[in-house]
Amino acid sequence: MAAVLDLLIAIAVGGWLAPNAWIAHATRGLVFARAADAPARTFAIVPGSRVFRGEPVFLLRARLEAALSLYRSGQVKAILVSGASTAEAPEAAVMQAWLAAHDVPAADVWVDGGGTRTRETMVRAVARYGVADAIVCTQTVNAARSVYLARQAGIDAVAVALPTRLEQAPRYLAVESLKTTLAFAESSLRPTPSRAPTVLAAR
Repeated sequence: MAAVLDLLIAIAVGGWLAPNAWIAHATRGLVFARAADAPARTFAIVPGSRVFRGEPVFLLRARLEAALSLYRSGQVKAILVSGASTAEAPEAAVMQAWLAAHDVPAADVWVDGGGTRTRETMVRAVARYGVADAIVCTQTVNAARSVYLARQAGIDAVAVALPTRLEQAPRYLAVESLKTTLAFAESSLRPTPSRAPTVLAAR
């Protein structure tokens, strides 16, 4: 009985850790520590995170600052902000307002209020907005999973990985590991979305 239990535990651990190892391998060379080092793409994608009293909290603010830097340097043509759009969590609207306050033209800010999960953000970027290539702006702990999900959705994606103290938070890292395993499973089982037309690529 003990041997069977040990075997089941080993299988469970392998099923958890193997997708993490694969995704880390698959995204090697696609994650950049500095925005200046990332190759040019059409879009910067900013996944949503917490907002408070109409302002982005520090994690989201760092993502927006990275996207703004990419836009101002000409490395991207436009910014897609994607997050929740509810009274309790108006992430998409807050991101849009932040970019407007930093002089990004409204025509170059694309707003998706349905990106409640990273996978949804990437799938909707393709299916609703026709995104074909992008730089994902997110934290180091989320970068590999985000790039993997983007590429599985059909986006030629790289990421700018922003430093965060969450790298030292065991509970957060455990949750992120589980999310990565789920990302692998969902992307393997669900079809790649059909791409919507986009007018931006013609600019």
